[in-house]
Amino acid sequence: MSGEAMLVTLLLLQLKHLMADFFWQTRWMVENKGQYGHPGGWAHAAVHGGASAVILGLLAPISLGLVLAICLVECVVHYHIDWIKEQAVKRSGAGPTEKRFWNITGTDQALHQVTYLAMVAMIFL
Repeated sequence: MSGEAMLVTLLLLQLKHLMADFFWQTRWMVENKGQYGHPGGWAHAAVHGGASAVILGLLAPISLGLVLAICLVECVVHYHIDWIKEQAVKRSGAGPTEKRFWNITGTDQALHQVTYLAMVAMIFL
């Protein structure tokens, strides 16, 4: 598969992340991601996994079964990155006006992007 297809896939995963984290995430999801096992956190992670499955199903040169397995792993990883972020924010006591809050939030976002790099590398390299 071409380098262009790999870059397009990565770009679409990044745009999907923007949509799922900032446009499609509901208040119920946001308010409950910090409670381990709560359906709100899992629903948010499932939106990510499901949207990634659509992108990979259309673009990735792999079987549908492998697409679904990769996206299930993404869902579990996404859930745990978010849960850990919520715990770190809670422990820090920092709010959106404080640098520590944004350090934690930025780290969360970077870890999600590394997940997409890993997914694309597994598929295309």
